[in-house]
Amino acid sequence: MSAVATETAFYAYGVVASGQRAAVPTRAAGAALEVVEAGPVAAVASVVSLDEFGEEPLRENLNDRDWLERHARAHEDVLLAVAASADVVPFRFGTISRTADDLRALLRDREHALVAALERVRGKIELGVKVWVDEARLRRALAPPAAEAASATGRGYLEARRAAQREAADAETFCADLVREVYERVAAHAAAAVVNRPQPRELTGRAERMILNAALLVESDATAVRDEVDVLAERLRGFGVTLEVTGPWPAHNFVDGADDEA
Repeated sequence: MSAVATETAFYAYGVVASGQRAAVPTRAAGAALEVVEAGPVAAVASVVSLDEFGEEPLRENLNDRDWLERHARAHEDVLLAVAASADVVPFRFGTISRTADDLRALLRDREHALVAALERVRGKIELGVKVWVDEARLRRALAPPAAEAASATGRGYLEARRAAQREAADAETFCADLVREVYERVAAHAAAAVVNRPQPRELTGRAERMILNAALLVESDATAVRDEVDVLAERLRGFGVTLEVTGPWPAHNFVDGADDEA
């Protein structure tokens, strides 16, 4: 019995300048990579099965958390492998073209935006700066010196409640001022910077609360952001505040519009 041929399509990870196509690895994250060129830009892609990435199967698979996490991680790993040797503009996850000609047509349609995006990220990387706070430790650090224990009377109870409310307000003010200061100090070392919504504990898996989730576009050999974060982390250690630098990443946050029609 002969096997039934599986229909395939091109899954595009991102775009490089045509002049850098030779720098793209032939394989990454378990996928064989192809470079599909269209004028000044070229897509980094791999051939995938429509049984998995066709319109209906993909819609179903996006609701499968394990499948989504596995393939989203592979998408990022390919982009990181390409970014190690070439400037790359990421496409969003799940960018599918039925044929190489369809992919070339997409590149031609978006050529102006893609060329501009490649120029914006040339020689640069994206870093993340996250700030976390242990709220209980912060409130203890901000609390005034302990006075004599409040009595168990109604008045003592009300005073304790008011003190707790003041401490909570003080902690929120501290966090708001801290977010502003950290962002301004690290953004001063970047070509561009954005603030993303802090991730909830359900996603981070951490007990601390994330209060800043910033992304920075910096020169690929820059160390100033990490140095600045080290200085701030040392100063804030006693307040239950932790700072984290992540990356380097492909510049997802700084190529808006490059894949609007992808």
